[in-house]
Amino acid sequence: MILVPLMELLSYIAFSFVAGYLVFRLIRKQEAAVQTPRSDVLAGAASAALVTSGPVINLVSVIGAQNGYGKALLTVLFQTAAGHVWLGIFLLAICVWVLLYVNKLPMVTLVLFLSMLFLRAYGSHPDEGIMNTFAHLIHLSAAVFWVGVLVHACFYTDERFNWESFLKWFSPFTAVLVMAVIGSGVVTMSFAMDMRDYGNVLMLTYGQMLLIKHIVFIPVLVFTVINMFLVKQVRQHSHFQPLNWIRAEAFLLAIVFACSALLKSSAAPANIAEALSNAGAAPIFGSIFQRVTATSVATWYMSITGIVCFAGAGLFLVSILYFFKKRAKAGFALAAACAASGLLYAAIMTSLRF
Repeated sequence: MILVPLMELLSYIAFSFVAGYLVFRLIRKQEAAVQTPRSDVLAGAASAALVTSGPVINLVSVIGAQNGYGKALLTVLFQTAAGHVWLGIFLLAICVWVLLYVNKLPMVTLVLFLSMLFLRAYGSHPDEGIMNTFAHLIHLSAAVFWVGVLVHACFYTDERFNWESFLKWFSPFTAVLVMAVIGSGVVTMSFAMDMRDYGNVLMLTYGQMLLIKHIVFIPVLVFTVINMFLVKQVRQHSHFQPLNWIRAEAFLLAIVFACSALLKSSAAPANIAEALSNAGAAPIFGSIFQRVTATSVATWYMSITGIVCFAGAGLFLVSILYFFKKRAKAGFALAAACAASGLLYAAIMTSLRF
């Protein structure tokens, strides 16, 4: 069902939009503030209550086909963990919406919003224990606050916006969030699968989305490092506009969000061979390795093609830094990032043997 990953992606966007607004609201430096229309903020909070209903809709569609959709809706809402989680998010979203509307109590609003994120993290993996829930909470929170600030900086700034003041606090803010994303991501991944099975998981759609997410995140890190030095460029070159570099980073993170949404729609396989027998290999994987069966086991080796692709990817990643140093257009750097991602994917896939 395409609706479930689509709503998952929309929920990330809605959470990010509210998170970014709350960050700017708490920053006391008026010269680094953005002017986000109240209507957009309220729409973001309201949509967060609606687009998080994907798991509920999915269960209702399955149960309702047999028992009727009205009865199925009541059953899912009041007798399942997915229903309880969504009702909690819905009620908290109403409270957040009201506080945003009256424009008061920003810290209370933040606490309620973090409670929404906690329920979202718990609802994604309700049977995996409190430690995994907190790891998911950190991962989700760091991602939405990071992307949220970028979204508001991309679309709600004007020529009067003080980029130097903004970048002074945004750079260390991003550094902390990046470390939180990476650390919590490793923990959540260790809960979801055996790290030693990474090559075997690539046979499945889940593994392909995980690989693409990790690959695209590498040039994101390069852009993050660059954006930490943007404040120096702004200070030394008054005509330099960092907006397009911020937008390039946001574009790559949007791809990461899309992969995350697709990951949520397919649970990590407990048994790869069984999952491969039931669902088959991922389409792109099957087109590359046509003789793979459910009993196949992946091994890693360094092929000539893989080495060349890794070297090419490294050159494109370095070229991103070169474009920044020469103050070239951010579009060239973004194209290099996409090329590096494609070559990294080719390098990894050609380094597998079955």
